[in-house]
Amino acid sequence: MTTGMPSTPPWILIGFALGVPAAATLLVWLLARHTRRGQKRATRMRAGELFRLLGGNVAGRVPERALRRAAARTEHVPFWDALEAITATLRFRERRGLAHTLERSGHVAQERRVLVASETPARRELAARRLGLLPDPRSRRVLRHALVRGPETVRLAAARALARHRDLRALRWLLERPESLATRPLPALVGLLRSFGPGARAMLIAWLERGHADVRMECAALDVLGLARCLSARGSIAARLQSPALEPRVAAARALGRLGMGEAIPVLALALTDEAWPVRAMAAQALGRLSASPAVDALAVCVADRSWWVRHHAAYALAAIGGDGHEALADLAARADDPYAREMAREALEFGARVRQA
Repeated sequence: MTTGMPSTPPWILIGFALGVPAAATLLVWLLARHTRRGQKRATRMRAGELFRLLGGNVAGRVPERALRRAAARTEHVPFWDALEAITATLRFRERRGLAHTLERSGHVAQERRVLVASETPARRELAARRLGLLPDPRSRRVLRHALVRGPETVRLAAARALARHRDLRALRWLLERPESLATRPLPALVGLLRSFGPGARAMLIAWLERGHADVRMECAALDVLGLARCLSARGSIAARLQSPALEPRVAAARALGRLGMGEAIPVLALALTDEAWPVRAMAAQALGRLSASPAVDALAVCVADRSWWVRHHAAYALAAIGGDGHEALADLAARADDPYAREMAREALEFGARVRQA
């Protein structure tokens, strides 16, 4: 009688058949994960090296050839990340020098191709933003093309990039075609116009003096000149207090207050009688900014205005003026016929006292 070898239980065979492929799959996954981590680590190291070389090139310590080689070795996204980080710290002249070094980079050329191709608007916006980091003639040409081509979201990105290039030709195009950014809110337009830098102020003044019908762009230009404290724009700004449209009158009063010029006090005091309460309120606030002692009597009258905002800004302007302004508030708080004027005068006096004690 012969005896055979003991048979292997089926469950062991099944487990072995399932386990070997699973173990092999796990091993492959672990190897791939290790490889990816190594690649990411190498990418970060190359990006960090590029960032160091970018700074060294700007400082004159790294030759252009070494920087170009490092840029070519760096992957596309890390290249732009490093470039964005370094250009945020540079003056325009330094960015222009860096642009000259990298204008033939494959990374820059790829973004130019994307901007003129039929990519999604979001991808073209990103390309425009990246090309705005390096002000070079080739990028400027494709950005101008995108400015004309649109759509509006891409047009805004291209306009911001061209503003970083200090491209006044693009600014002129925008001023002549304000409808090209028809849906942009006023703060976005103000930020865009400010980005063109000090060289844009003369163009904005000339544009205002010619007279234009686009209220939004007009208000943006007034705000930019006021924020820049462009004293040579005072006449152009003050003229807008006579505009038939409400918004430019408000923007003009706001801008005159920001200029910090005593010469603006008479026209702002006259604006306290404007038929629209937003203009009266903004004029009162502007006079407070200017510590306009000559306007104390006119502001005291406005503390009894029918609009709460006008009363508020007039009373607080008197508190900011001090001296004669405080005396006017004390007189109003004690003797005004209008109970709302008395209440507002007391509030402003208490506020002024707290400020002096702080």
